[in-house]
Parts: sequence; structure tokens; C-alpha cells
Amino acid sequence: MGVHPTHSEWEGQTYDYPRHHSIALMCEDIEATVGELRAKGAQFRGPIEQLEYGRVIMMIVPGADDIQVYQPTHKLAYNL
Repeated sequence: MGVHPTHSEWEGQTYDYPRHHSIALMCEDIEATVGELRAKGAQFRGPIEQLEYGRVIMMIVPGADDIQVYQPTHKLAYNL
């Protein structure tokens, strides 16, 4: 689970975001993870996409919001 601020200042820029929550599952190899999940019946929306923080795909959760599955390309907090 990632926890992100709704207000921050970094390198002279101010960032403000509305309060929200979401669930994201982080993995080391997104192709392998998606393949394993598909083999178990999981469904996804669209292809894997490259975003500014990693490679991402949305997994469909019937009756709930989608869950993001992603392979980070940013530095991880537990490695800093």
C-alpha cells in the first residue's frame, strides 16, 4: 500500500490533490504477474501502460473499484 500526501512542495513547485484512496498492488515483473493472474481468471482493462511512476494495468474487481497493478520505475521508499 502506498500513502501519498495531498499537499507537497518539491523543487520549488507546489502540488495539491483532493483526498482520495485507491488500492495498488506492486510487483517486480508486471508481465509475469498479469499472466499468473489471468491464468486464475482475472480480467484487466486495456494494455499495460507506461506512466511517470511505473508500468501499470487496471485489474477489474466485480462489484468494486478497479485495482491498479504496477511495476515501479521510481525509487522505492524502503530503499531510500
